[in-house]
Amino acid sequence: MGEDAWNGPELRAGTLERLLTLVGQMIEKTALPRPHAPARHLLVFDPYDPPGTDLADTVLVGVGVDPSSAAAEDLLVRAGGDRVTAVVLRGTGDRAREEHLRRVAERVGTTLLLRASWAEWHLVISTLRAAMEGPAADGGNVPLGDLGGLARQIARRVEGAVTIEDPDSRVLAHHAESADLDRIRLWTVLTGTVPEERRRAMDRDGFFKQLWSSPQVLHRLADGEVPERMAVAVQAGGMRLGSIWVAAITGKPLQKRAIGVLQAAAEAAVAHLLYHHAHHDARNALLLGAARAVLDGPGSGALLAGHSGLPADARCAVLAVGAPGRADEERRVLLEHGVRMHQRRPGDGYLVLPVERGVLVLVCGLAKDPAAARTQVADYGDSLAGYLSERLRTRVLIGLGPVQARLDDAARSRRAADLALGGLLFVREGPENGCATVEQVADAVALRHVIETVGELPLPVRTPVSRLAAAPAQDGHHPLDLLSAYLRHGQRKGPAADALGIPRATFDRRFTKLLETAGLDADSAHAMLLARIQLLVREFRAEHG
Repeated sequence: MGEDAWNGPELRAGTLERLLTLVGQMIEKTALPRPHAPARHLLVFDPYDPPGTDLADTVLVGVGVDPSSAAAEDLLVRAGGDRVTAVVLRGTGDRAREEHLRRVAERVGTTLLLRASWAEWHLVISTLRAAMEGPAADGGNVPLGDLGGLARQIARRVEGAVTIEDPDSRVLAHHAESADLDRIRLWTVLTGTVPEERRRAMDRDGFFKQLWSSPQVLHRLADGEVPERMAVAVQAGGMRLGSIWVAAITGKPLQKRAIGVLQAAAEAAVAHLLYHHAHHDARNALLLGAARAVLDGPGSGALLAGHSGLPADARCAVLAVGAPGRADEERRVLLEHGVRMHQRRPGDGYLVLPVERGVLVLVCGLAKDPAAARTQVADYGDSLAGYLSERLRTRVLIGLGPVQARLDDAARSRRAADLALGGLLFVREGPENGCATVEQVADAVALRHVIETVGELPLPVRTPVSRLAAAPAQDGHHPLDLLSAYLRHGQRKGPAADALGIPRATFDRRFTKLLETAGLDADSAHAMLLARIQLLVREFRAEHG
């Protein structure tokens, strides 16, 4: 093998065989009559394309084709006549139907590929395009997908510390010929991700924007504790696959030839990263599927243990993590990254699962003694809430689920943790550390349930609160703000006025007018209870949609 050989076992460039090797388990090979057929073009099938379109050597993706319909068979027959290399359809889960389609495909001489149930079409299409447009593997001494071996090869040639990272700056592989690393590089290698403050600084300086918009190697000189470094993006077919970073080892500047080495390595890394992501996505999908089944219940703890390595027969618990306000994808990603960065975890293993409100953390292998296990969970929740609140610069709340004897019972812990988090998010109060069990916030949990139920009920009459809702604001305060403050402060005008920053005399005058406008009797316990419930419903809808 030549010194510049980077890739693994030789694959014929532009062939179906190479394509399928790179995309991994997101596509099932149902019929493969011509594995060495050319695969040079990718096209999403459109039934309205005019006849006579040249489809030779094309991989045709049938996004809108129902594999259970006659249209699927018609497409396979047409593909055989047009010398289409392969047709990709959605899997049916019906083995008899898939076997019938396989026979049709083999009869007409075209390959039939079925999309795995866990893979979305956009991911399949992006991966196929990247695999077809990326550089071909040319043989060499780094097995396909061996990112550790690739990092080792690069580090030896550039004489620096190398990391291969995914698009979110998580370390996939690293190698350095010397242990004399700077603080940032050491942290990155030990934790598996770039320090958050460093990521923010590079984002603020436009470094990431420049990295992803250029195929060139970026070179930055040393700046304070930040060492000299080079970086290059690894992309193909418009898909971001990752990046390769080289940092100078203390006292040893990077050589100019490192730029050429990195450029060549970035081209070679396309196939390796495609292979890695495709196989990792498949494993991750199986793991997440097993985890969701266990946490939603009923699921197999033994199956999850097999996919994750978690102990199936040891004590476990679930923590539900969230923050006030609407949860979005960015917040979930930040919470997930933060949980993974936090090192003080109890037990023998953990999983992080994104959910609508935030993330769930399953901790396993807790102490055999139930009381000791409960203490482990409480201490972890306290530590994690403080760490995440500081990291995200907002108050993070955590519902603590009860400890269970085995993984099969984790759904019970998850349900209680969800309820506890819901109670904390509803009242935004509770223990100072932001953690609580469902028993500790039982009143808030019950009240939230009442509010959610009442909010779905139509009222047969117009109430004082509904009349006030139509009134205009005055000096930045809506009448409902005054009423809400009054009720929150035990129906005392003075503290309510102080909370809103309104002079007490002014508040008293406006509140008197408010009662007259709404027809609200402040001395009626029933009227005040109804007003409080309606205000809580409005606030809940405004925050949670």
